[in-house]
Amino acid sequence: MQFRKTIPAIALGVVSLTVPIAASAGTDSSSPTIEATTADSSQVESATLTDNNGKPSRSLSVKATPKEAAKEAAKGAPKAAAAQSEKVFSTGEVTGEEFSSIGLSWKKESAVDSGLTAETRIHRDGAWGPWQNVPLGLDDGVAEEAKRAGAPAFYTDDADGAEVRFTSPKGSLPQDLKLSFIDPAKSPASSSSSSSSSPDREPRTTRAGQPDVKLRKDWGADESLADPGYKTQPSIKAALVHHTVTGNNSYTQEQVPQIINGIYIQHITVLGYGDFPYHFVVDRFGGIWEGRKGSIEMRPGTEIPGILGGHASGFNTNTLGVAMLGNFEPNNSEGGEDTGPDPKPTEAMTTSLADLLAWKAGQYELAPEGSTQLVSAGGGGTNPHPTGTVLDVPVISAHKDVNVTACPGAKLYETLPDLRKQVADRLGSG
Repeated sequence: MQFRKTIPAIALGVVSLTVPIAASAGTDSSSPTIEATTADSSQVESATLTDNNGKPSRSLSVKATPKEAAKEAAKGAPKAAAAQSEKVFSTGEVTGEEFSSIGLSWKKESAVDSGLTAETRIHRDGAWGPWQNVPLGLDDGVAEEAKRAGAPAFYTDDADGAEVRFTSPKGSLPQDLKLSFIDPAKSPASSSSSSSSSPDREPRTTRAGQPDVKLRKDWGADESLADPGYKTQPSIKAALVHHTVTGNNSYTQEQVPQIINGIYIQHITVLGYGDFPYHFVVDRFGGIWEGRKGSIEMRPGTEIPGILGGHASGFNTNTLGVAMLGNFEPNNSEGGEDTGPDPKPTEAMTTSLADLLAWKAGQYELAPEGSTQLVSAGGGGTNPHPTGTVLDVPVISAHKDVNVTACPGAKLYETLPDLRKQVADRLGSG
């Protein structure tokens, strides 16, 4: 991909001009540019926004926000210093080749201002859209296998430009902050490596209770990106429900594969995961999609007794991660498209979630309305439970039951008691 940054004339005191995203040799250091790193794959182009110390690169303009600083200073109030430290960092308008998601990532060990926010506006069809909050994933934790920390893939639909701005109350940004443009359309979906001779790889089988589950090849997984083989674990004791917060609750059925593929590429190519973070994804139309490789065929007493996911910091062992595609936190507090006061999952979505969980609960002989114990693997960050801490949790729980997070959103979380009953009814144990 080739992207260009439009530099406002007012910033340079000269006429507006455009420069390539990749800084060329001999570029004038006084001219701000978007500096691209080497892309890890043809589907991603990344621009470095800060260095290893968190110092903004030439890609960003920096502006201190006065707020009430002058007024407070006149009163001699101590708030003045804090107000003066707040800064806004902006990429300016970056346009170029088509993409469908953007991703933000930073050094895994980097300190992050807890008040940091990000916004973006997207350029498509010749026009700039409104500003939208970008969820930074500060409450999502970092999976043990990840090489970088970062935000969920933010779905933009087919776009050719973006502007991102960050507001930091402390005037700081994460170390090695990168902006990535993701284009799953370039992913060479590898049908041959997605399939196998095993009948378990078929979306429908004769196995009792299995719903229609779409395969990885159906959303275009490039199997060459994922770690080879399966990430196995001994068993499953609980299911953790998530939401993806990918920026769009009104996606069409045709857009679903592209959104899921964007999640995959962001996690593997940008964040350094070994595979898709969740075992399964459920869309608002009721479609069930295999996420992490091996999730369909895993079951007790086989060569794949369980698949280790990457969905909950410190609690991936013995858990099944299922993500609902969308944002179910009211009033857009997690970013993206305006969710309004009551963003409930659709009936088709909750029905399919119950079908999926009944299938897996039946395989692992789980009591849907019961409880179990999980042991923390530690990790810090959003996992407040030290290594070895034992938690008593419902068999069907949510991400927020084990980590400090809003996930899966208040309106989805409140449906869990009824979901447990639905799963129990399907298994004849209700």
